[in-house]
Amino acid sequence: MSTLAKVGPQIGFRIIGLANGDNPAAQVQAARRRRKMTQQDAAFRAGVSVPTMRAVERGTASMAALTSVLTVLSPKAREAIPAQAHWQVKRDVRFTPPEVVEWVLASFGPIALDPAGDPRCFVPAERVLTQADDGLATLWSGRMAFVNPPFSDLTRWIGRCCDAWDRQEVEMIVGLFPARTETTTFRERVFGIADVLLMPRRLSFYDEHRTKMAPAPFALMVCVWGAERDRVLDFAARTGALVLWATDGAKTKVGGLDCGMEPLCAA
Repeated sequence: MSTLAKVGPQIGFRIIGLANGDNPAAQVQAARRRRKMTQQDAAFRAGVSVPTMRAVERGTASMAALTSVLTVLSPKAREAIPAQAHWQVKRDVRFTPPEVVEWVLASFGPIALDPAGDPRCFVPAERVLTQADDGLATLWSGRMAFVNPPFSDLTRWIGRCCDAWDRQEVEMIVGLFPARTETTTFRERVFGIADVLLMPRRLSFYDEHRTKMAPAPFALMVCVWGAERDRVLDFAARTGALVLWATDGAKTKVGGLDCGMEPLCAA
């Protein structure tokens, strides 16, 4: 528990189903007092010594001792680690949700290339470039590339999409990214060149075991290079996204800049 006491506040660890408290030790003490039990009573029922019970409430006991005490004070208690902590630890193991893949296929057609791919993910691309293949350096090809990159290297991946479009390596690119519209890369190389769809809600990605994760702790956008307007409109209708059109789209004055904005609700 001493290690947990140190790292718990940093990752937001707490126990659900127990009493309120700033940390597990405080939660245990509050739960015991709420049940009007002495430390001796709780120790006897948990099958631990009184000194061990005291150590639990100081946060210095073993995890095994904490588990024994929890079976007495709250058998249904379980740990809860916030989504933000999970994303910080496993930020690059993040597969595109199947429903998003279905929306992309329905609106934009078959996926020829996944340059940031993984054989375990849900994207049915004809060609998959894994981390070993290095999609940042390898030449892209095909009709359409779908890109859900490692967010830890987002700037380089968005730049790679822009380069692939400038060089016409593919006919169309659909990229799923955090909505970081304040970045220089977005303002200078994406805005006004690609159609940008601001997603209306946070998505739940999947981990390496194809298990659904908690919703992403940030907003998302889909950037589309080279798609016909009708295809973009179809994707927006399916998702309820707000569209910022490339410069050849409908224009609206926003903050002194010309950009196409068109809110759409899902049908």
